[in-house]
Amino acid sequence: MKQKLTKLLISKAVLIFIIGPIMLSSMNCSGVGHISQPPENSSETSKLWPTPYHSNVRHNATDNDITPPIAVLWRKGYKSLLNDQPLGYGNYIISTLQNGNLVYLDIKKQKMVGDGRIAPGMAHAPTIENNILYYAATLGEETLVAFNLLNRKKIWKAQLPHQYTSPLIWKDRVYSGTKGGQLFCVNKLTGKPIWHFNAKASLFGVPAEAGGDLFFCDVKGNLYAVDAVSGYHHWVTQLQSNIYSGPLVVDGIIYIGTTSGIFYAVEPDSGKIIWQLQTGGSIYGNAAYKNGVLYVGNNSHKLLAINAVSGEVLWEFMTKGIINAAPLVGEENLYFGSWDRTFYILSRQSGEEIYKVEFGRPIKSSPLLYKDRIYLHIANDGFYCLGNPVNKSG
Repeated sequence: MKQKLTKLLISKAVLIFIIGPIMLSSMNCSGVGHISQPPENSSETSKLWPTPYHSNVRHNATDNDITPPIAVLWRKGYKSLLNDQPLGYGNYIISTLQNGNLVYLDIKKQKMVGDGRIAPGMAHAPTIENNILYYAATLGEETLVAFNLLNRKKIWKAQLPHQYTSPLIWKDRVYSGTKGGQLFCVNKLTGKPIWHFNAKASLFGVPAEAGGDLFFCDVKGNLYAVDAVSGYHHWVTQLQSNIYSGPLVVDGIIYIGTTSGIFYAVEPDSGKIIWQLQTGGSIYGNAAYKNGVLYVGNNSHKLLAINAVSGEVLWEFMTKGIINAAPLVGEENLYFGSWDRTFYILSRQSGEEIYKVEFGRPIKSSPLLYKDRIYLHIANDGFYCLGNPVNKSG
């Protein structure tokens, strides 16, 4: 009996010795790997994709394309939902999930090198600048955080109301919105609040910045323009509710879609509506833009190409499922996924289907085209790397 008790105590001690540090490392984020080579030292700095939809104007476009046929080159399983789209940073793909986990993959080694919980929950993707990851949390006390990817330590943590938008970085400031309708501006180096703006309803869509002004919508359909330095309120325009997407600001015009199915073009200096288009289905995802053409999906299973100046529909492509994430625009091709479990590649000019890949689950986030590969997240399934099967290197 005594010998059995001794063995049991030893077994428990071994378990504590093994499991204890794992639990501790998870709580301290040290379960998350680190970036071994700072991306800013790379000659490809201009090709990084460090923020949702590529830039602060949120155009979600690239000058590259991938030539079909394409196939799944590798996959890493993960049971959660990706926020917005993956980010490309150096030789890494970095993502946050709605369950609060930070995940990043070494795309050269084709393996997951970081996986750890950094927040109780997140609604949108983070933003990266100079090896610092800025993320916003929907739960917990630390709701806006600057996290050093090199040493896996928090630089600062702000205890603000729960955050529901992606952090936007402009100069020495970080901006993020709340479910309570507040847009916060904090110091990028310290996390200390500088000012906040009170909207009329919850902020869910990713805000945009152009020319030192911030543009964002509340869920009730109000579109705001605020000075990024002072927080001074320029104007507010009432659009049809509800709005869960974020604005796109290009060529001096703001574009935004609503769940009423209306897609708007708005003048940024005055807030005046230039044109509006009924697309026939609720719009939940951001639009994309390239060379005078807008691309947006809706819940009526349609992907539309729209003339940015006139609002004229150039072509429509029908799928068999909801399209609730921003399409990605390449030089000649258009890339997007649908709830019909299919990833599509279309001709950007004509809307003609070029290629498609079918999966086992709905696609609810925007793809990323980075270093000649497509990186795609399938809901509650995993991360996929797609590329030309003839050349699997890289």
